[in-house]
Amino acid sequence: MSGAASLYVVFVIMGAVCARGKYGLDNGLGLTPQMGFNTWNHFGCDINERLIYKTLDSMISTGLFDAGYNYVNLDDCWQRARHSNGTIIPDPIAFPDGIKPLADYAHSLGLKFGLYSDAGYKTCAGRPGSLGYETIDADTYASWGVDYLKYDNCNNDGTSPKVLLGPLYSLTQCRSIFYSMCEWGVEDPATWAEPVGNSWRTTESNDAWADYAGPGGWNDPDMLEVGNGGMTYEEYKTHFSLWCLAKAPLLIGCDITDISNDTLSILTAPEVLAVSQDPLGVQGKKVLSSTYSTRSALQVVVEDCKGISNQRWEILSDRSIRSESTGLCLDVSDCGRSDGTLVEVFDCHIGEKLSCDESLNQEWEFENMNGTGTIKSMMNLDQRMCLDVAGGTGPTVEMWTCNSGTNQQWTTNSDGTITSVDMCLTVYDGSEEPLEVWYAPLSDGSSAVILFNRKSMAADITAPFSVVNQSGSCLVRDLWAREDIGIFKDSFTSTVAAHGVTFVKITPMD
Repeated sequence: MSGAASLYVVFVIMGAVCARGKYGLDNGLGLTPQMGFNTWNHFGCDINERLIYKTLDSMISTGLFDAGYNYVNLDDCWQRARHSNGTIIPDPIAFPDGIKPLADYAHSLGLKFGLYSDAGYKTCAGRPGSLGYETIDADTYASWGVDYLKYDNCNNDGTSPKVLLGPLYSLTQCRSIFYSMCEWGVEDPATWAEPVGNSWRTTESNDAWADYAGPGGWNDPDMLEVGNGGMTYEEYKTHFSLWCLAKAPLLIGCDITDISNDTLSILTAPEVLAVSQDPLGVQGKKVLSSTYSTRSALQVVVEDCKGISNQRWEILSDRSIRSESTGLCLDVSDCGRSDGTLVEVFDCHIGEKLSCDESLNQEWEFENMNGTGTIKSMMNLDQRMCLDVAGGTGPTVEMWTCNSGTNQQWTTNSDGTITSVDMCLTVYDGSEEPLEVWYAPLSDGSSAVILFNRKSMAADITAPFSVVNQSGSCLVRDLWAREDIGIFKDSFTSTVAAHGVTFVKITPMD
């Protein structure tokens, strides 16, 4: 049997001879997207039985199990070699007691236990693969009490994953095992994997395959990165929201034995999870995309100097600093007086007494007009605030209490640029980054809707009810805040944070 063909056959050997379901393998599993934990994203090969026991306990103590997470899955690197009869040998140093005691302990807690294997000669990390040992491995996993198999596709013999060799085999041991196929989306598995898999890796193009997913078989864009670093809190919420709306598997990839309250609050958000686990099982997808925002303000950042018009400024006698590319004035957003207030360009209103702070939020004082020095807002003369490169590296530009730091030193240049920390003050419009509306129908007739802002600045996004299968007057509920926003007619608009989402449930009132 070829390694690629074993992507098909290993489940049939392990799980049962199963009838074809509407969307996926009809083994009674995966009626909603799987929820659990996987070792790979955070730990890689640095795994051992002590970690797994702690993780199993943490699934209970953190409340993750109560929230619906029930699989604990060992990814690559648990295996070391094979016996002379072909039976797989767990790493004797990392797992001296073997795998079965871990599965037994998981079951004693009410959890389910998963393993990883590969359709090649070796796994992706170079451990023994299942090529040529499919039946032996299947029987071994069943005897250990395994409930979930992630089956990878590294180091195979080159045969297409779509090739099925040989008949379906009856089982000597029948055990229902969730089968997660991981051929990385190279041959569009959504189009052919549903008769034999409970989920299949799609990687980057998950939205394109939405119509192929449903109860019993799910598109898998990969495991969660929430809590692993590299994203802001808002970005983690965005990541998790999209996975829930898209009915993606929710496999936690961070260290749950040392999980932060913020991460836990995201992973256990009940009304967001309810969208993921809605029994209708229709994958959400993008229904609207636009680069336009109704906000008249544009964010100001620092970027590498490129000699372009949105990096050139005019300093006028009325104390305004005007963008050459937009004609708008440098502006302290909403006349904010706290450290960290954003700086933007906005319609010029110098001298208008009815504007906030009598328009002083658009008036600036240069410490050294023809050289290097601070640029101070004319607001709040008792405690001056300076133009500041956030964190000393940007890209955000903000107001901060004047402190003579190098990130508050600005140079006005003869070419019209204003520079600090070797970067140019820049009007950022985010025109290449779209504003999106995503939608999924729910079993109660309502619509789950995400307003997704890909820009690096806040933006107003509107969801017309017509594109989310609603009309007339509807109740809009914020799923993260768990509170009703109000009743709206024909559309809903929200100001969405940079790289953030507004995730709502829209319920018809008529």
